[in-house]
Amino acid sequence: MATLLESALKETQAHLETVLDQLLPQPQGPEARVAEAMRYATLGGGKRIRAFLTLQSGRLFGVDRRALSRTAAALECVHAYSLVHDDLPAMDDDDMRRGRPTTHKKFDEATAILAGDALLTHAFQLLAEPETHPDPHVRAELCLRLAQASGAGGMVGGQMIDMACENLTPDMATITRLQRMKTGALIVFAAEAGAIMGRASQQQRHALTFYAQDLGLAFQMVDD
Repeated sequence: MATLLESALKETQAHLETVLDQLLPQPQGPEARVAEAMRYATLGGGKRIRAFLTLQSGRLFGVDRRALSRTAAALECVHAYSLVHDDLPAMDDDDMRRGRPTTHKKFDEATAILAGDALLTHAFQLLAEPETHPDPHVRAELCLRLAQASGAGGMVGGQMIDMACENLTPDMATITRLQRMKTGALIVFAAEAGAIMGRASQQQRHALTFYAQDLGLAFQMVDD
């Protein structure tokens, strides 16, 4: 089983690398530097766990893989943006990420901030385009759910709790809330996205949500 999972994850990594290479902007013109930084931050590494969950959840409901790949790419752009900003001196102040210099070290802080901003907005562009799904209501729901998962009530809010607790000893309720927002929210979206695109029932979506919430907590516990 572990071998099958590892093989599937590696296939997703290779597939998403190709998809992201096609969907990220190419460096050109006087703004080329920000495109270079976007690509540097997103390509060439990462477990692609979130993308894997999106592809697999969509597969359960017969969603076209090309459409799922666009949604998975959008999610990876949001994840990459969060890492770029987290690594900045004002946040975690990290010099290395995935075995190479962080984006602000490779380029500079201003370019890293702009690259993160551009990756976040590019994610919603990908979701809003008709190629992602023919139904505009589905595309709108994808945008809504990703915004909720990545904003103040999700990943960003979780990062704020994390920073506020840096020199404290938070209780279990706070730790659980932190992890569900900072890491779990995007993982829940990843599992739910395929169901949204496949127009799954509420019962099916709830089952995936509960699964992803527990997976997100387990993932962060191992990562920490």
